[in-house]
Amino acid sequence: MNPNAKRGILDFVRRRKLRRVAIFRPDHFLAREVYSKCDFCDSGVVDMLSSAMLDALALATLFAHGTKNPVSDAQALTLKFKLIDSLSIGNNHRDGNDPARCEVDRDPPRARIDEIRDRLCTFAETCVGRPGHLVHLFNPDIDRNLAAAMPDARMAMSRYFDERERMCLARLLIKDVDRRAYEMHCRNEFCSVPFLDDGSPPPCEFRLISCPNEGCIATFSFRRRYEHDAECGHKLCPCPNNCGADVPRREMNVHVREKCSLRQAECPLSMFGCNTIVQAQDVACHLNDHADKHFALVANRMMEYESVIKDMCTRIRQLEEKNARLERELKDTTASLQSKEHAKSLSTELNKLAKRLGALEGTCQSEFKRLQHERRSHVK
Repeated sequence: MNPNAKRGILDFVRRRKLRRVAIFRPDHFLAREVYSKCDFCDSGVVDMLSSAMLDALALATLFAHGTKNPVSDAQALTLKFKLIDSLSIGNNHRDGNDPARCEVDRDPPRARIDEIRDRLCTFAETCVGRPGHLVHLFNPDIDRNLAAAMPDARMAMSRYFDERERMCLARLLIKDVDRRAYEMHCRNEFCSVPFLDDGSPPPCEFRLISCPNEGCIATFSFRRRYEHDAECGHKLCPCPNNCGADVPRREMNVHVREKCSLRQAECPLSMFGCNTIVQAQDVACHLNDHADKHFALVANRMMEYESVIKDMCTRIRQLEEKNARLERELKDTTASLQSKEHAKSLSTELNKLAKRLGALEGTCQSEFKRLQHERRSHVK
């Protein structure tokens, strides 16, 4: 904001925007004995909750302001605070003093996490309200438009609700619902340190580790290492054809179909009639061992092609003759039409001249009668 020239710099100072850095305070949500537990949580649950939060906020902005209207900072932050309030951090656990709510076996922490996820899925409708039936009548493609606008909305809302903040809230949710069973985090308070006093990593099975496979940048909980290893696209896997090559899992289909030396391959001369199937590494030997057979197949096919070419040449010559005849006929027809048009134009001109002559003849007769009348009057 620029200072007003008349009011001076003091007016600018009074009206400038004041900014403060917000500090994340877990004690605003949970008691210290709860949030001070192991800060490493199940990475799969954390990622799921983080993504669900961003989806919920993005969808709420689309419901509230449409797919084309920009969202202001105040509008986005208002929806964000409503979303955080809807998480009810601190109130998702089952109180041990309430027997009706303390059936841990019947209501495990993971089930309560699923309840929170369901709340996030319906946040946009409960907080803003889904576009009504009348809107759907005027725009039947509204659901398709919302789905197409979601990626841009997610990117825009990530400016107000970044990944670090979402993951902090997700970990607090896990600690809130998993206070006794410790299925998604552990009860220790020293797991967040990178190494223990003896130099060994902390024994927490929820600590974050990086994928050891080259090219993979994924991080996940230690307990999920086997799960990730079973689906990592960068993991080197032996070729199922036992060719001896180790190929990244995501490239295995291409390797088996196009590059494996033991894959089944057609003879390069299959188009000439050789239907032999050999392994890719034996194609060269097959060509050398059956050169005579291949030569005969190629010669036969060339003779067939020669016959076809002769027929095509004959057909082309016939078409050229027909084309020349049609061109001559077209030329004659054009000349005839032009002569008819010329005759028609001459006839039109003659009719015009006849009309003009008729008019002149009438004028002459009138003048002749007038002159006769004048002559008679002079004679008398």
